[in-house]
Amino acid sequence: MFIILRRQIIILLFFLPSCSTISVHPSADNLLAYNVIDNDSLVNLYMPVFVIENHKKRYNLIGTASAIANETNDQTVYINPQKATVYTQTRVFKTRKNSYTNLVYRIHFEKIPGGFIPFYLGQGKNSGLIVIITLNNLNKPILYTTVHTCGCYLAFVPTSYMPTDGFPINWDRRLQSVDFESLPGLLEYDETLPNREKTMILIRDGSHRVKDIWLLPPESLKKFKTSKVHILPLESLKKLPLKQHKTISFFETTGSRIGYVKGSYKIRERLLMSWWAFDSRIGEDKVFGKDKNDGILFYTSLKPWAREQSDMRDFSSFLKYWGWEL
Repeated sequence: MFIILRRQIIILLFFLPSCSTISVHPSADNLLAYNVIDNDSLVNLYMPVFVIENHKKRYNLIGTASAIANETNDQTVYINPQKATVYTQTRVFKTRKNSYTNLVYRIHFEKIPGGFIPFYLGQGKNSGLIVIITLNNLNKPILYTTVHTCGCYLAFVPTSYMPTDGFPINWDRRLQSVDFESLPGLLEYDETLPNREKTMILIRDGSHRVKDIWLLPPESLKKFKTSKVHILPLESLKKLPLKQHKTISFFETTGSRIGYVKGSYKIRERLLMSWWAFDSRIGEDKVFGKDKNDGILFYTSLKPWAREQSDMRDFSSFLKYWGWEL
């Protein structure tokens, strides 16, 4: 046991330098921004601008879930980084106080690379990130929730529209540390720019962690190199086009991995974490169901006894578990 723990500590020492830098709002130099121009819907209006570090590496580019079948009809799903797609959905949830709207944005990458320096714990194919923007009954954004599509690296960033009694106890509105990433404790909207400021989300090179979130006037986007992004319904991931008008799901539909993204094996996380987290599938990307009757458990806490309470499919209970009083 001691040998295993010692090896794990050594590996983590390689990993920490790659993700412990204190975030500073970056300049536009050498960054790629995926931006939506039209604002004909709430989903488009509030869609974040995803900003990519080291965009010359294919694995850092937002891609499109795709499928291919060979001559023997063996089918493979993969992420095509030559075309960027954001998969979206609008959901409504209620609490004892009010009703709210969630705008769901899901993106995927070709892979998190391997190697040992830096050491990426989540190394594997078809990895993804979910951003959820919670709107109040006036359609004002009150909370940003980000999480990888495996349920890990959960982060909350409230806004100045969050009710004063909605914050968790002792919430630091200046700065927060989320698994060695420094994120703001509050996004302060400029009331003189109603619905004009763009939410910038910086994606770290390699690990695809959320490195920073900030607000920016739209005219400042001209400084960035930008790229077109396509928008598809979240449900389209279950019907990827194949030849001869056939379709295939991005997720396993049978067997022991039902609900998990095809090809999203996370060998490193299984070796280093599954034995103490009591989950042999830990780190594997999965479907994000609408409610507890849809899909598989989407837990966000590593505590085995908190799986149900931290399940994001029941967003009201999920927020309550993490201390938000909406």
